[in-house]
This record gives sequence, C-alpha cells and structure tokens, in this order.
Amino acid sequence: MIPRSRRISFWALTIAVQLAILELGCFLFTQLRPDLFDDREAALAMLQPEQFERFKETSASDLLGWDNPAAATVLRNCVGVDVTYSYDQARIRLHGKRRPQDALVLVTGDSYTQGGDVSDEDTYPAALERTLGVPVANLGVGGYGPDQALLKLEALIDSFPRARVVILSILYDDTSRLVNSFRPVLNPNTGIHFGLKPFVRDGAFHPLLGGDPFRDLTAMRAAAEAAFDTDYWRRARRGFPFSVAVAKMIALPSFWIPLMAETSGKSAYEALHRMRSVRRNLRAVYERFANWTSARGLRGVVAFIPVSSSDRTSGSVAISAATEDQRKSVAFLNVEVGEWREYDSRPGCHPTPAGYRMIADSVAGVVRPMLAGTTD
Repeated sequence: MIPRSRRISFWALTIAVQLAILELGCFLFTQLRPDLFDDREAALAMLQPEQFERFKETSASDLLGWDNPAAATVLRNCVGVDVTYSYDQARIRLHGKRRPQDALVLVTGDSYTQGGDVSDEDTYPAALERTLGVPVANLGVGGYGPDQALLKLEALIDSFPRARVVILSILYDDTSRLVNSFRPVLNPNTGIHFGLKPFVRDGAFHPLLGGDPFRDLTAMRAAAEAAFDTDYWRRARRGFPFSVAVAKMIALPSFWIPLMAETSGKSAYEALHRMRSVRRNLRAVYERFANWTSARGLRGVVAFIPVSSSDRTSGSVAISAATEDQRKSVAFLNVEVGEWREYDSRPGCHPTPAGYRMIADSVAGVVRPMLAGTTD
C-alpha cells in the first residue's frame, strides 16, 4: 500500500504541473494577443509637455474634454485632398453667409455632423440649411459621444435666441463613446491623445476624471491612469500570475461584447445597443435631452446615423431603449441612406458630399413639419 505522504506528494506534483502548464499557456496567450490587454504605456508616452500646452491653448475644455479650434484649420482628408475647416470664436463650424447665431435649427454631434473630410459648404448641417430654407448651425465636433454633444448644446443655447429645433445626431459608433472616459482606452490609435471626456455610467452623467485634469501635465497623466483602471472599456494588465490576467480579460466588456457580436452574427453596434447597462445609459441621455428641450420650449430630434451599408438597423435598436414618455417628448429617427455606393468614397472614410446630403434629406423629413409656419 502506498504511504499517505507519497499519495499527497503525487497529487500535489500533478496539480503543480497542471497549474504550470496553464500559467505557461496564459503567458503565451498574452504575448500572442497583446491587443486584448492594457497598453497604457503607449498612450501615456504620447502625453508630452509641448503637445499638452498646444492642446490646452487650442482645444481643451473643462466641460467637454476637447472642442473645435476657434480658427480656420486645414486638414488632409482620407483621399488625400486638403480641406479647410472654418470655425468662429464659439468653435462652431461655419457655412453659408448667415450668422450661426441666427439659426432656427441647431445640429450637434460628432464628425459626421461637423463634416469630416469635406468643405464647409458640403457638411450635413449646410445641406440641411439648403433643404429646409432656414438657417442651421453646426455644433459638431470630431470624436464626440452623445454626452459631449448634448453638453455642448446646453452650454451654447443662449447664443441662439431664434432656435426652434435642436437635433442630437448620434452615429451608430457613438454609443461606445458614451460610457468612455478617456479616448485612448476605447481607441488606442486615436489622434486625440489628451482625450479625457465626460461619460455616462449607471444612468448618471459624470464630469472629467481628476476634477481639474488640465491644470498641469501631472494631473492629466493621473487622470489618464485612473481611466485605464476604471473605464468601461478597460483591459486587464499583463503580468504574473498570467492566468489571473487572462481571467480578468475574459470578464471585461472590452473582450466579451465583441466576442458576443461575432458569435451571435449580430453587428458590434447592435450587440452593444442590446446591452442592459448601455440601454440604461441611452435612456439617461434621452431623458436629459427631453427634459431640457421641454424646459427651453424647443423641439428635439434624436437622429441615429449608420456608418455603412452592412448595418442599417442598429439605430432602431438604440431607439427602442427610449421610454414611451421620451418618445412623446422627442422625435426619434434612424437615418435612411438612399444610395450607398455614393455614401462614402471608401470604407473607413467619412461620407462624401452626396452622402452628407442623404443624411440631411432624411433628417429634413422629420424637421420640416416642426418648422411649419416659421418664416426666416
């Protein structure tokens, strides 16, 4: 009969070998798929003093995180053409000959509202102005989530005494930004290196992390570190024990939401829009927008804009999160695109001028009745 001590030693050794194999396998996995793990070092390395001072001077906002510059800029678009972006002192993109402050319709949103890749006259708000025949102001800012877009609208409304209709434009992709507190956590390849932002979590709006993160670079870096530790899209840090790192990685939304979308056959946007926590946060945006427009005597529109022809319905899924009362207070629209071959010049690019006109035409169908009887 084998002595009890030897049996214990045998099983201890067996378990140790299995744990070692598991640890080795997890270590190899972390080396083969570094994209699934925290890469804060690369993001923090981009936070350099000279760039930080330039960001503070041109774009930083304690309320919004970042904003448009207050001057004209020239950027090369995705097909290699230089495009001029003209802004006034309120950081509103200009078009036409009318003053933005005379606008009857205000449009807020991300780069699809701002008019990424096209001239001032080819943006969707500019096209909407021509379609409706009334002045329209463009409050769009590249990279914005719905929370930032709404906060900017609230902050600037007193500059628009004639405003009748306000449009909160939300790209399908923007819902992921809603719960994000630091742009590089969500998008490691972003050009918005100092992209701290407000966010919505558990149905509540939250300001920038760190209280006053732009007061100096040390505060900025501390807030960025905090975001990598707490953000909805955070990733597990690589390190021993690697099996624990892999277990944490699997448990985080940054891993299992894309996996769920891939295995279910649904688009990544639809999978996200069906998440209970995300729907709660969307309702918080709708509720704030509905209450604010009602208090201001404005008509509100929430317009979801598709990114590509491969997903034309995820906006409707996001809209379904709205309560009955919210639907009565605010008009909801899933933008329809007529000719996808003309919508953008290539995958990954912003819409063409024709694509922006398609967005404007779809939105105009909802806005026009709201302006009935209005004279410019």
